[in-house]
Amino acid sequence: MLRLVQGRVAFPLTCSARRGTLTPAQVPYLLGESTTTIKTSLAQARAVLNGDFGFASPFATDSVGFAAGSEYRKYRASQRSDTLAQTAGELGGAGGAAPNVDGGYEVVEGFGEIIAPLVQDKPFFQSLTLEVGGRYSHYKVLVPTSPTYNTTTYKAGGSWEPVVGVKLRGNYQRAVRAPNISELFSPLTTGLTNLATDPCAGTAPVSNVVLRNVCVAQGAPVSTIGTIQADPAGQPNVTTGGNLNVRPEKSDSYTFGVVLQPTQLIPGFSVTVDYYNIKVKGAISSQTPDDAINACFGPSLSAASATSAACTVIRRNPATGNLYGDSATTPGLFSPLSNLGQIKTDGIDLGINYRRDIGFAKMALSFQGNWTHDSKFQATPTSINRECTGYYSVSCASIQPEFYWNTRATFTFADSVDVSLMWRHIDGVKQEPYDVTDGSGPAFAGTFGGDTVNFGRIKAHDYFDLTTRIAVAENFDFTVTVQNLLDKEPPIVGSTVGSTSYNSGNTYPSTYDALGRRFAVGARLHF
Repeated sequence: MLRLVQGRVAFPLTCSARRGTLTPAQVPYLLGESTTTIKTSLAQARAVLNGDFGFASPFATDSVGFAAGSEYRKYRASQRSDTLAQTAGELGGAGGAAPNVDGGYEVVEGFGEIIAPLVQDKPFFQSLTLEVGGRYSHYKVLVPTSPTYNTTTYKAGGSWEPVVGVKLRGNYQRAVRAPNISELFSPLTTGLTNLATDPCAGTAPVSNVVLRNVCVAQGAPVSTIGTIQADPAGQPNVTTGGNLNVRPEKSDSYTFGVVLQPTQLIPGFSVTVDYYNIKVKGAISSQTPDDAINACFGPSLSAASATSAACTVIRRNPATGNLYGDSATTPGLFSPLSNLGQIKTDGIDLGINYRRDIGFAKMALSFQGNWTHDSKFQATPTSINRECTGYYSVSCASIQPEFYWNTRATFTFADSVDVSLMWRHIDGVKQEPYDVTDGSGPAFAGTFGGDTVNFGRIKAHDYFDLTTRIAVAENFDFTVTVQNLLDKEPPIVGSTVGSTSYNSGNTYPSTYDALGRRFAVGARLHF
């Protein structure tokens, strides 16, 4: 039964009601319209000077090149929602309101870059090149107090080609990402998050005085102790929003790689291998639901927890003690944005290309693959440093498999017909071990819909796409594409094992093909 409210009058509506039982007062709530208007603008001015200095290294023939310039950008954005969209739980599928947002910021930058060929056409030095650059940025947030901050980014890299067809390359870079308008200006609102468990649920607080006092300090009435329930949908309330105090996050990254093009031995063949290591400090992020719960109810739970900020910032339903309910009275978990996060990832990218004329057709083979060693996220200095490579959970974002690759074979006939087959591989993944032992608990495994399932593990997936291009005329191409040629179904993992930002419709549609086999037809006219 749904209870729909108009003004001060509630009209109950039973979803299984018989035809003809809806009253005129109930119908408008099923047909209500809502509008949210979003506007964005960007004003930009840029000046660049590039060329060379007119001189070269004593061991090179090419001159030292440069680029320098300045840029101004002004960003503004607003979101205007009507009353229905601003009312939590009335319209949005996430249970939260779509608040009004209005803000902007501007940035003035100066930058420079130098590319210097140091050695060319010498024994063991077909080329040796150095590249350096830097950028200084001044940000101003467009609010009455006009807060400002400055950032400096820089890079240094180079490449060495000892002999023709072999190149070694490396690069170091300090980069920043400034907070966007939503991260700065969105007001605090209460919506839904993902959490399968609640330490205050069940009978545990009845016999544990410390736990009971914490639950009561969070707003649970004493009379509800022993009857508090975890949200059956696994979606308790959370209060979050932007923060005008967040500053740009900084990253340090370096890469090392090799490029092989043995044109004399294997014409048309090339290989690139690159190792990357990226670390983000002061990441603009918020606590995961598990982190928010563990900050209060973790191993440090004690009598003092009833007055600690990590516990009292969680606010429960004043009637039931649950973490779910009307957002106006139940803020739930508290997870605002901050610069306390840290992200780290490293791995290897591999690229292979081969082209050859095989007589009846021209063949082109390509492979792009990745091995991820680490993909870690720590929301705060006291939070768990989570390893999410090969895992999925409420606290891990989009799935990052350890291995994935795309490989394509293309055959061109008479320069007028292309037939191309792509193979996409996604390595198998499983539920995050910490989520199993200290978070949501083991995902469901058993019989579901007549099938034996294990929501805690996803097998490797392979997809095949077929594309055919026909040059109908000199300037007209016709293309037919079949994606997911074998109509492979997406994995089913239920709706509570991951964040609804990624785990939607009982699967991960941003990672796996949720639509099945589909066809696309296109035409291109070029002059």
